[in-house]
Amino acid sequence: MPDIVVSLKDGKISVDSSKVKASAKDHQKVTWKSHDGDFQIEFKPGSTWPNPTTTNTGGVWKAETGPFTAVGTTLKYAVKAVGYETLDPEIEIIP
Repeated sequence: MPDIVVSLKDGKISVDSSKVKASAKDHQKVTWKSHDGDFQIEFKPGSTWPNPTTTNTGGVWKAETGPFTAVGTTLKYAVKAVGYETLDPEIEIIP
């Protein structure tokens, strides 16, 4: 399962991987985690994926989506947080 670290610093959002590959064959999920604060994942228009809910457990904010099954799809999404510039990475679903 691909895990993405979300960092919130100086008004900017960054992720440790801007293009993530998730395997449809393995029914992988994608998880985003941050120790810096609350964030939201929003899929771009045209996507049928629901936006995941972000939870906070012990000071770690986490959002998860999947399992992915549609091979050859690229999902574009935004990482948003109040007071930070929006970031627009993507997920590529591979066999």
